[in-house]
Amino acid sequence: MKTKPFWYAALWAAFLLAGPATAEVYRAEGVASLESGRVAARQQAIEDAVRQMAMTHAGTLQASSRLDNGELAESGMTGPLTLPGTPRVLRENQRDGLLFVTVEVDTDEPVAAPGSMTPGGQVCARPATPAGRFLTRRLVSTYFEVSQPQDAGDLGNLATWLPSELSRRLNALRDVRALDAGNVSLFPGGKVQEPWQASDAVRDIGRREEVQFVLAGRVLDTGVSRKEPRLGVFGNSSGSEAGLYYTGPLAGLFGASARVVPVERRFAIEYWLYDALTGGVLASVTAATTARGTVHDSSLHVFDLGRFQQNDYGRSVATLLDGIAGKLASTMHCLPFAARVVRVDGDRIYLGAGALDGLASADRLIVYKQQPRTEIRRGDGVVLGLPERVIGDVELLQVQPRLAVALLRNARGKVEAGDWVRFPVR
Repeated sequence: MKTKPFWYAALWAAFLLAGPATAEVYRAEGVASLESGRVAARQQAIEDAVRQMAMTHAGTLQASSRLDNGELAESGMTGPLTLPGTPRVLRENQRDGLLFVTVEVDTDEPVAAPGSMTPGGQVCARPATPAGRFLTRRLVSTYFEVSQPQDAGDLGNLATWLPSELSRRLNALRDVRALDAGNVSLFPGGKVQEPWQASDAVRDIGRREEVQFVLAGRVLDTGVSRKEPRLGVFGNSSGSEAGLYYTGPLAGLFGASARVVPVERRFAIEYWLYDALTGGVLASVTAATTARGTVHDSSLHVFDLGRFQQNDYGRSVATLLDGIAGKLASTMHCLPFAARVVRVDGDRIYLGAGALDGLASADRLIVYKQQPRTEIRRGDGVVLGLPERVIGDVELLQVQPRLAVALLRNARGKVEAGDWVRFPVR
């Protein structure tokens, strides 16, 4: 089929602003080819319409589409759109092998659709979870470099303890499965470079561990910011306590001793949440806290969480980590669930996810094929994502705890191990 200027223009058509100029109700028409089936086409058309609105109103390019000789090619970046609100399909029709879907988004009064609320109470703008269900997100947590190790001498093996502790806290939340790979670094020698430079390592560990997300980061600061003098008498001070002791004249009179001890201490980390499918950075966050009181202990050669949390510094760090775990879980649950194709046998597709991940028989998912040789980067080298091509859609026939068997319903290309599936936007 030859490309018609009308169809090409439709992909980038100007949308109508519903209501007066001050209203935040947007409307656009998306279009997609029906070659890969109506389920996949509807997903693509909705995404195309929402993307048009986001590009014009929110100023964020999420993807690009073109119609070339009748074939729709799409390059996507995994991540939530910046345009708030829930897309609502107003009408849809098909002609000449294309599906046209008119979509409206009301950003003034966003409505949470069933299944769009995250465990942290955040409303996702584009829910892709079946109504009344939550799907497990898989993550692997890797090594955290300690930027100033001389300040963290009393914190033991902090670089490997921190990812382990974050994994433990994430696993305590609903519908998150986190793996601890604290001894694995995404960067050569464990020395952090620019976060986006780890894209190849992220995709590699994602394939090996069958996860959708990868976490990495670095400890920026564990330094003491304030010290105060303390007076001890009759030998009540402990030699294991941190501080500077006075041993000058009269220091031993009546068993008295004076020392300067830490009373205020910082803890700051920077962490990056990666999309394991593309290697792109989904979130880059710096979190910090300052504790006052008892903030130093004798050296912990093996980190002991119970002992650590007995002082003010440990309790402050624990509260910070709780907040980080909650924010990570909310971010992951607002992104589309994805699972890898692990085996193909004719029209039978085997997925590396099952009932423990929230899948159920009769679920319909869309199959995507990535094109890693055409990685999309910004001008400064930051990885935005990998182009993807819709292959078709599948229906789950059998679901086991960690495996699902699906039937390929529509296909316009060969499905292979390493391809991936996700739910269509509902």
